[in-house]
Amino acid sequence: MSKLDSVYIVETLNPKDFYDRRLDGHAANEMLRILGMKTEYRIAFTLPLVKRAIAEAAAENFEVLHFSSHGNSSGIQLTSGKDLNWAEFVELIKPASGPKKALVMATCGGGDKELTKALIAANVVFGWVFGSTADTVGFSDSCLAWSILYNRLFDHGFERKDLKVTLEAINAAIVGDFVYRRWNGKKYLYYPTGN
Repeated sequence: MSKLDSVYIVETLNPKDFYDRRLDGHAANEMLRILGMKTEYRIAFTLPLVKRAIAEAAAENFEVLHFSSHGNSSGIQLTSGKDLNWAEFVELIKPASGPKKALVMATCGGGDKELTKALIAANVVFGWVFGSTADTVGFSDSCLAWSILYNRLFDHGFERKDLKVTLEAINAAIVGDFVYRRWNGKKYLYYPTGN
């Protein structure tokens, strides 16, 4: 995959975030539209709606699945309050996966190694997985991180050397311990502190 041209965003935050309009997926979608990329933004309050969105992302062959929700090192939470552990989440997103696709986890703990362990255990591969390993990432920090990521992917694509610069730029601007994990055909390597 070279330069980015399509992103599918699924947003399933808690009700208070919707009321307060603290929607980083919406912010990312608006920025992607400014860049002229193919983008789709879906609000999914319930598990059936999340499944529908994932099916749409898969059917339309979007390059990136951007998943915005609350999370931690053990999984994510939907708007409905339903918790999904990483194994359940991986089964949910499996239809949109592929070695030339990327997963952006706009969640606290979305860069946790437990997610990649669950991907490997289920034999589900994304070429790249982006997220934060921090327990808490604020709304403005999340918006800034994804803005940097998508602007760099739009300009530079998914080359390893460019992704390292991208992660360095994100982590220089934001406290959030952002990482990316890259599938090498056998396992996920990660940066920073990895390959």
